[in-house]
Amino acid sequence: MEENGLHPNTFCTRFRDELTKGIIMSDRVVSEEERRIVPTIFDSEEYRTDPFPTYKKLRDYHPLYHDRFHSNWVLSRYEDVRAAFLDNENYNRAVYEEDGPYEFGSENVFGPTILELGNGEKHRWSRGVVAGQFIGRNLESFIPTIERIAAETIDLFSRRAAEDIAKGFIETGEVDLVEQFTIQYPIRVISGMLGLPREDEDQFVEWYQLLIAGLGIGEEFHRRGVQAREELNAYIDPFIKERRANPVGDDLITKIATAELGGQRMTDAEVKGFVNLLLAAGGDTTDKAIGNMWWFVLQNPDQLAELKRDPSLWDRAFTEMMRYDPPVHVQPRRTTREIAMYGKVIPTRANVTFQLGAANRDERVFKDPDKFDIFRKDLYCGKEMRVGYYANGEASHLGFGIGKHFCMGYAMARQESVIACQMLTEAMPNVRLKRDDAE
Repeated sequence: MEENGLHPNTFCTRFRDELTKGIIMSDRVVSEEERRIVPTIFDSEEYRTDPFPTYKKLRDYHPLYHDRFHSNWVLSRYEDVRAAFLDNENYNRAVYEEDGPYEFGSENVFGPTILELGNGEKHRWSRGVVAGQFIGRNLESFIPTIERIAAETIDLFSRRAAEDIAKGFIETGEVDLVEQFTIQYPIRVISGMLGLPREDEDQFVEWYQLLIAGLGIGEEFHRRGVQAREELNAYIDPFIKERRANPVGDDLITKIATAELGGQRMTDAEVKGFVNLLLAAGGDTTDKAIGNMWWFVLQNPDQLAELKRDPSLWDRAFTEMMRYDPPVHVQPRRTTREIAMYGKVIPTRANVTFQLGAANRDERVFKDPDKFDIFRKDLYCGKEMRVGYYANGEASHLGFGIGKHFCMGYAMARQESVIACQMLTEAMPNVRLKRDDAE
């Protein structure tokens, strides 16, 4: 970015590359040689560069698409994806546990989270212990921490820019918002909410970046990611023991380690699984949510002007971003029985991908879906609900999923992102894209 320039958010390209390499959409890693021999629409350069034209073709001509090469079925229309999210009998996540993690999958790098692709009583118990920490008064209690870290991170990257630019970026310089702010900020927030020492924040960020890099293809990246996870778990372990013995703080480790539900407490391994969950679900996604919002509003200066005039509109900008181009475009499931749709039959135990990125731009639901518009009338902009909203000419985005596995960190992600954007707007009143980025 510039206070001049924002570098484009590269996450969506990176994430989609992972999809085509088989991390999410396949049971195995597909080699480059195999991909050249038997190409699919998800391996095309068009899709990797801009998936939305492909999404439209899927919605219009192949609403149930069988990707034989990746052994996967794809749902792309809004109503189909919404209905499938709410159908826990036919589409299940728990069956993935039976097959174990992918060779370079997130579980092997981050380790199992407390909610790792689970269903049943254990999933309900774990969710019951954790979910309340991210809504209502519990979330409100962390807002001062979020605001402090946002201010400190803005100050940090502005001072770094000022070292190279005599007047500092606030007046005339440029700064890469993704590298200098959005990658750092969510992880520092997580560290603060966990009650970790502030002097350890840089190390915490470094571990996280190694974990994310470990999701890529390559044994060395994977090895370093696993090593970072082991070091992180060893670092967290004494904090768990200390706070069980002396539970006087209001940080998340203390709250989770001492919480009881049905007469049970989490084990030390489950508390570490909670930390893994925060990192796996709350780091990269919030980073990209903030980057995406800025990228889109900077390309719509009339909307940016309204956001400067009324910073509360960043809440609507967040909702529209979650529709227009959310950080996560897919959710995987597996069928528990045969399902007949569109003249085809999905077999039992088949991989099915809910294509959120496609469903959120379904012209059957949203008018001019390829236009970013924070004032659109057909998007439900109220509080996200577990069952979603689809009535009275409005529909909710599907970026957090809906139903049983609705993202329990939705409110925290919104608060973090909106607070950061409001404070960045105040700190950089003359922000604009670098000329080469705009082009």
